Amino acid sequence: MLIAYRPELENPPREGGFGVITESGIIQLAPGVNHDVPDAKWAIARKNATVKRLMSIGAIEELKAEIKEDKIPDSVKTLSGFPLVEALRCIDLIHDEEKLDEWRKIEGRVRVRNAIQRRKEAIRTGKA
Repeated sequence: MLIAYRPELENPPREGGFGVITESGIIQLAPGVNHDVPDAKWAIARKNATVKRLMSIGAIEELKAEIKEDKIPDSVKTLSGFPLVEALRCIDLIHDEEKLDEWRKIEGRVRVRNAIQRRKEAIRTGKA
């Protein structure tokens, strides 16, 4: 199961990972897309009240299929038209600092601008 965790959407925003304890063990989610979550464990974890709350605000999202780069908008203005969660998902996938800079110039949402800055820093430090 692919699970996206975006701690910056929590209130107050966080930066670290998230863990939930289930009968079958603990599930650790790192910020970004988590590829290694067993389906059986996740089915149990999604019944947890905290997980339900985080899913309702978009901080945790189940991804049926991984987003491919061809879904990323080419036009700079297109990103600003995306809903917040979709915009953050696109930023997580891009490796082009020039495109990120173009998006940041016209983007007015603080969370999106902050996500662009974090992504650029991750690219520069080799963590992307």
